[in-house]
Amino acid sequence: MSGKQQLGFALAAAIGGLMWGYLRHRGDRRVTAFALIQAAEWFVAYGGAAALLSAAHDALERSGRIEADDFEVERISRMRQVVSDRTGTEG
Repeated sequence: MSGKQQLGFALAAAIGGLMWGYLRHRGDRRVTAFALIQAAEWFVAYGGAAALLSAAHDALERSGRIEADDFEVERISRMRQVVSDRTGTEG
């Protein structure tokens, strides 16, 4: 998924989180705060923060202020854990 697609997906998730936060906490006097926090959580969970940081880094590289050859950029944006179940019937 490209950066623009990921950012668009994360923005859609944030809008969904905002609506869900309003629905979930509509009886509370702090409904706006809860809805904004829910939107931020969903934005970050769906990769919005990583997409924004990647876009900012790419913009700096394009502006000529940072030369890609000057240093090696190492970014960690995702971690994956693989879990396998063993039933005990395998060889």
